[in-house]
Amino acid sequence: MAQGCQEGKATPTMAEVICPKCGEVVEVFVSGGAVAEMAGRLTSEEKCPKCGYVFKEGAPLSDFRTA
Repeated sequence: MAQGCQEGKATPTMAEVICPKCGEVVEVFVSGGAVAEMAGRLTSEEKCPKCGYVFKEGAPLSDFRTA
């Protein structure tokens, strides 16, 4: 890996959050720090398998409780 390479910061990471509707633990993907205004935001839309609540792409991770 090249020294000073920023590519790894752009890789989304998995986080577990608690569904605000039913309390189920749901896996979501969160952006890294490559683009400051997108850091810590959901990178895809995910649906709670229990109740169908939709975690919207672009929502801040801080909007949800983490498991």
